[in-house]
Amino acid sequence: MTLEIESKKWYPLLLGKIDGELLALQDYEEEYYWNKVDEVSLKYFIKHVLGTPWQNHLGLSLLCVTDRRLTPQSIYNLLSNLNARFKNLFEAAEISTMDEFNYPIVEKYLTGELLNNHTERQRQSFLTAYNSFFFNMSKWITTKFTKEQQNTLQKYLLPKLPFDNRDFTARTKAIVSAKENRKIETSAVTPLLPEIRAEAHFRWNQVKRLREAVQDVLEVAKQNNKPLPIEFNYEESEYTNERWHFILWDKISFGEYHDVGTSTENEVFLEFIKAEKLEDGSPGDGLWFLDILKRRLIGIWSNDYVSKDERDEIVNYLKQWGYENAESGQAPFFHRNPGLLTQGVYIVRNARKFDKQLINLEPIYAACMFARFALDIITSSGARMNELLQISYDKKCCIVTVDNHNDTSRRNYIFRLIPKGREEEENYYMPEQVFQFMNEIIKFLKDSYKSDSIPEVEYSLATRKHLMINKRYVFQYQNRHLNESTINAIIRFILHGLIIQTSEGNQVVLKSHLLRHAFATHAVQTEKVPIDIVKSLLHQKDLSVTEYYSAPTHQQISDTIDSLHDNWVSFVDIQKGILRGPDELQEIYDDYKEKVGTLSKVVGGICTTDSVCPTKLACVGCAAKVPQPEFKQEIKAYLQWAEESEAMFNKNGMLLEAKKMKISKNRAKNELKEIELMERYQRDEHYEPRVRIKH
Repeated sequence: MTLEIESKKWYPLLLGKIDGELLALQDYEEEYYWNKVDEVSLKYFIKHVLGTPWQNHLGLSLLCVTDRRLTPQSIYNLLSNLNARFKNLFEAAEISTMDEFNYPIVEKYLTGELLNNHTERQRQSFLTAYNSFFFNMSKWITTKFTKEQQNTLQKYLLPKLPFDNRDFTARTKAIVSAKENRKIETSAVTPLLPEIRAEAHFRWNQVKRLREAVQDVLEVAKQNNKPLPIEFNYEESEYTNERWHFILWDKISFGEYHDVGTSTENEVFLEFIKAEKLEDGSPGDGLWFLDILKRRLIGIWSNDYVSKDERDEIVNYLKQWGYENAESGQAPFFHRNPGLLTQGVYIVRNARKFDKQLINLEPIYAACMFARFALDIITSSGARMNELLQISYDKKCCIVTVDNHNDTSRRNYIFRLIPKGREEEENYYMPEQVFQFMNEIIKFLKDSYKSDSIPEVEYSLATRKHLMINKRYVFQYQNRHLNESTINAIIRFILHGLIIQTSEGNQVVLKSHLLRHAFATHAVQTEKVPIDIVKSLLHQKDLSVTEYYSAPTHQQISDTIDSLHDNWVSFVDIQKGILRGPDELQEIYDDYKEKVGTLSKVVGGICTTDSVCPTKLACVGCAAKVPQPEFKQEIKAYLQWAEESEAMFNKNGMLLEAKKMKISKNRAKNELKEIELMERYQRDEHYEPRVRIKH
């Protein structure tokens, strides 16, 4: 037995640090519990928990939740949360042993008496994590061990708290605070939805062009029998207006040149040299993700930094971008899907050793492809995470129907997905471009699998697993379905560096659910889509939930009050001005019932609603319409009409009608901005740089 335990990788790392009783703990089948611990959580425990007064308590808790099969991500989150809070509490309460740790200290923390700079959410998450460990431990200890063992392990149990997260006031405060914070963040995100989506497209195009440039260079090298490394450059599109310089290496050439060993697989990778502005040759910005790679932030970055100065610099950097929990090792670009983002040990080690910007492009290319697809779906439909992850490449899920309306045929692009809380599929309408890009993803996956089809994989989200059979899910890579943390990580990656700030100046961290809130808020508050229509678009059962999602933001309330005050100045008797009789109300009701066919041609674009027209056919500015660049002149003509009408109504003292024209004019201008963004993107998408190889 002694020889067996000594052969375990974790044994010498834990020996002499945690108590021997915990080190040698085994289950009924005589398997060591430490064998079961996930590698990431084990590394965190060794690096950050060992040597603390609570190491044995969290060590036993770690074995417990691992054996009870909590997900690795949940375990890591619980462990890192409690470790960080214990560190804070022990310092604040000036205690040094677990014997001194008691519930009054926790109560002082939860009520804000201790560490008053912590948020209510931090306090609530600590209480939730603590009680989760305690609950699992109480079940585990009594079912897995003999009475004698239970007595031995008793000293390692976390102290029981006389309150829980269901009845303590911190929970209510945390919920209220979280809702308020989400609305503040929604206020910052909502006006930027078109820019967010466009930026994801621009960045995807950059990565795609770089990959194509690499393929071109490899082809030239092959045709001319030219060995690597090869230095090359090309001019990025007008969006960037820079020239980017790279060296293309493979592991053999890099190893020979730098006198380092090579790995078994000879992969190609890039070295970024410089970016220069085309107008004057001054230093450019280059690719948006260079800072992330330079600081080695992909994965669990805290494992890579041993120097306090380095760690402090990274924490400060992440906090500037809104990651407030950076001190506890918050990893915004960490995920569990191999092949995405991760640069690999060889690249990371040599980039650091030789102080170079080395790029393993393929994991970034794949991640950005899925990130763009996810953002397109969420910003087009407000779909939830578990809904977009259901998208599968089959005829039951991906449906194209044809509407014959006004002697024209229009195609409807539909995903059949199961909404939250339901067990039957419903229609999720998408723009044609989403389906087109999905075909690009499928081609990439087929190439990566070297197959004419993509494989069926297991659904990753435990909450919906009972409804989901193995399918050819589109969100998959290297034979694994992408999970929720991966989607959020790659969304944060592709949008990193975008400045999205609240009215208080705090940077907003984008998450899929926040984008869903922004979609709902924009539809109801800006585009005036009736809330029952938005409820259907979001596939929600309860109208009150939709009301919460789409409640006006602080900025919208402020803007509305300003507008209302302007109206009060203009109208002495506004009530008389809007009074309508029964006949007029009936006419409005009849108009409201009139339907517009899905994807019907309307002024300046295409209508996508399949239900009651949300704006009574006032199509300019409607959220259900997708503006089309080819119809830009229609919007310009509409804008000219609105401007002329506004001037005429003002001249004739018809202020209410002038106000309506002003609103119409602003909506037309917004649509022209959207069209300009689309045109800019189309130019960027079709831009083909000329690659220059240095001889």
